[in-house]
Amino acid sequence: MINGYDLVAVWREYRKLDSGQVTVDINIGDFRGYVAGVCDVCNCWLFTTPEGTTQGQVCAVVGLWLEKTPQRWHEPAMPLVIQALQEAFPYRRNKRRGIWRTVLIFEGNAVVRTLVNVASRVVYLFHRKDR
Repeated sequence: MINGYDLVAVWREYRKLDSGQVTVDINIGDFRGYVAGVCDVCNCWLFTTPEGTTQGQVCAVVGLWLEKTPQRWHEPAMPLVIQALQEAFPYRRNKRRGIWRTVLIFEGNAVVRTLVNVASRVVYLFHRKDR
């Protein structure tokens, strides 16, 4: 499992590349990919990035937060990324429209549709079996 030490190591290599310095680590994309993955999964659930926020901005937020909190580098990386993004981009409920997602779950031969309300951060489960 990746931890804060691992994430900081690839953050430092990412910064070298971003500033135009030569880097030797072939895994520099790991930082951007990891942070982007966590952001894609948790955005609108645990925090809300403003429209137009770039991956570079999100990476900078996480990297700078990691530099300020070395006492937490021993922890797993995912909660660290989430904490950094929650502090920078607090969760904001979208009051203009509800965000509903349909999740398909397969149970044997039947498909169960589960309706999830993302906007309220509460999961409402409505099951309807289709045959």
